[in-house]
Amino acid sequence: MNFPLRKTALALALSAASFAAAAQVVVNDGLDGNWFAPDAGGRGVSIDAIANPDGSARIYGVVFTYDRDGRPLWLTLLGDVPAGQSVIEGVPVHRFEGGRFDSATPAPSSLAVGTAAIDVRSCDTIGLTLDMSAESGLPDAALDVAPAQVNVGYAANPLCSAAPALAACPAGTTAEGTDCLLPNAITGNLYLPAGRKYLVRGAVIVEGGATLTIAPGVTVQGHPDLSVANFIGVKQDGRIYAEGTPTRPIVFTGPTPDAGSWGGLHIAGRSTCNDFVSEAEPCRFEAYPDMAFGGGKLDDSSGVLRYVRIEWAGVPIRPNEELNSLTLLGVGSGTVIDHVQVDGGKDDGFEFFGGSVNGTHLVCSNMGDDCFDFDDGYHGRLQFLLAWQGDNTDIGADSNGIESDNSKNVPDLAPRTRPQISNITLLGSSTFPNKHGLRIRRGSGGNYANLVVHGFTDRCLALDDSATFALGTAGAQGTALSMTHSFVGQCVGGAFDDSASDAYLVSAWFNAGTGNQSGDPKLNGFLPAAGSPLLQGGKSLADPFFRPVSYRGAFAGSHDDWTAGWTVNLPR
Repeated sequence: MNFPLRKTALALALSAASFAAAAQVVVNDGLDGNWFAPDAGGRGVSIDAIANPDGSARIYGVVFTYDRDGRPLWLTLLGDVPAGQSVIEGVPVHRFEGGRFDSATPAPSSLAVGTAAIDVRSCDTIGLTLDMSAESGLPDAALDVAPAQVNVGYAANPLCSAAPALAACPAGTTAEGTDCLLPNAITGNLYLPAGRKYLVRGAVIVEGGATLTIAPGVTVQGHPDLSVANFIGVKQDGRIYAEGTPTRPIVFTGPTPDAGSWGGLHIAGRSTCNDFVSEAEPCRFEAYPDMAFGGGKLDDSSGVLRYVRIEWAGVPIRPNEELNSLTLLGVGSGTVIDHVQVDGGKDDGFEFFGGSVNGTHLVCSNMGDDCFDFDDGYHGRLQFLLAWQGDNTDIGADSNGIESDNSKNVPDLAPRTRPQISNITLLGSSTFPNKHGLRIRRGSGGNYANLVVHGFTDRCLALDDSATFALGTAGAQGTALSMTHSFVGQCVGGAFDDSASDAYLVSAWFNAGTGNQSGDPKLNGFLPAAGSPLLQGGKSLADPFFRPVSYRGAFAGSHDDWTAGWTVNLPR
């Protein structure tokens, strides 16, 4: 992305008398001076860092630049940052016009044109990202700037110093070399600051009433000792707060970059599951029965996962049974799941056993089994999802983009599995045979809008079992199972799993949905190319949760790659 900064002056008020270990540098007036981007034509900024007495700061910036037509303009930034931070996001950007230097009249006018993010990464590097609105007519920009001159001593300025590494492992953890070993039972409030790597050995369980909080940029890694299954579990009434940033995501990973080198993250809540009988007879996680889940608290909160990656999960828990990357067990809608990637796992990516949790901007890549798996009455809402099947040596004969089940033994068991999903892109790999893009079976319902499925080696869309077919007809889609404004692309086995032995043809059911189409989606990787039919014809589900959009799939176009910067192992 290029921003036409032919001449720039930027004043930033940052602070910091005392920064926590999560900050990468101590931000003070040692940053004052001129900075430039050597890889972007010398475009740069002039920085002034001013601390507030309480350690917080107000960020003020002025940018002089030109619009696409060569007209000069001023952009301003004004925002606040709390003490102990070196990444500032969501700073409003305004464009100013009019006014005179020699007169108070006429007064200048301002218009909000976007937001800025500033990442003070070190004494030598500052990242500046400008996310400009479509109405501004200005392109987005991402610049990494280095000091061209500072007030007292260039980059060697003694006032600018790197934040010290964490001196010791935080209370509640145990030093193991330079790393910190997590306890197997977290019973209070455990905070993991940046500056160390944290190891998971065996089952690390956040007990009911306890909280695990993880700072941006932290890596949590499965232990190299694989004699036990190394994983994290959050029990009912326990909470996890893992809130990363676009530039410093929180990473849960294995000791080696191999599928199944650790056990993933598993969270239990008190929302619904259709096998729940009572508190004395709850639903239980088959892989780890000590984790009970379910109840009737739809808005139950298990914490926050934001800008999180979960890599290389799926360690076997018993013969022929692996743990998923992220398992959500009866998790309620009070939980935040936003900008989360699962990559390179050995079993499912995201598996929802019951629950009402919502999610946005979810990425599943290179997964051994299903990317998104819904079971046991899950009925949450999801928007902006990508499944990129990619490459994984564990991909088997039943590894699908989506697999949605209600109940194997009682297919009409209530509450019925019925995810509501808008704007999902499911892309298969031609390397592995017998994979469906979307397989709905065992009485599962679901309401899908703006779905795109393409490139799988079996069918793009399959419906199985009489209880599932009973939710619609060849000429009409039902309330419990619908698909609208969606696009079925080209799969090796055919677009639809049509069979004369079924109650009706899957293709007839799909074609009965409003705004549905099939054909060539015209993709460039996972993004729609110029002229793609996905760029129009969309309509989100009619629920206040969903952002209204007019495109199909997870992306508005080549400019809308919301996976950039915080995900890994996707085609670029």
